[in-house]
Amino acid sequence: MISVLIADDHGIVREGMERLLEAHPDIRLCAQAADGEEALRAIEQHRPDVVVLDVGMPRLGGLETLRLLRERYPGTRTLLISVRGDRSLVDSAIRLGADGYLLKDSRAEEIVEAIREIAGGGNHFSVGLAPAPGQVDADAGPFHRLSTRELEVLRLIAEGLSAKAIAAQLSVSPKTVEAHRTSLMRKLGMRKATELVRYAVRYGLLEA
Repeated sequence: MISVLIADDHGIVREGMERLLEAHPDIRLCAQAADGEEALRAIEQHRPDVVVLDVGMPRLGGLETLRLLRERYPGTRTLLISVRGDRSLVDSAIRLGADGYLLKDSRAEEIVEAIREIAGGGNHFSVGLAPAPGQVDADAGPFHRLSTRELEVLRLIAEGLSAKAIAAQLSVSPKTVEAHRTSLMRKLGMRKATELVRYAVRYGLLEA
């Protein structure tokens, strides 16, 4: 199940999102926040798979929240929503590591689709807002392409655990762990497990 946190300063928007997500059994709303400061506290408590951030929140806006979120919780996936779709704003979100960007007039089902795609390690942007080829890879953080589970597997691989030990710790099968390892190598462009370890150390996922 995909756990989602929604941060928006308009209660009616949060309520609408809550009703929307309740209709989908594979998605669970774990928390809500009215601004970025509340969102960061809620993320620390609930550790959601996907955070939906309104760009125009008071006190701590969506972009600054995204920047802090990427520093503190690099494995958390993010979807920004806004009434504004100007290129400079979208590009700023991409540079900060946003996994998706939707306009608030998007169809309800597109929001659900975006959450699922982003939780699975993909990206989703409103029509006309997609980044240029290579822009996401060049500008986003080092773990932006990885799902929460892939990030867990990467950390455990880097700690030297075997597939069997990782499977036991995560309550999955060794075959599933191997599938995650294969996905990690594909997404990060690597061929050997030792490269995964160096990558994790390089970007501070664990101490060298």
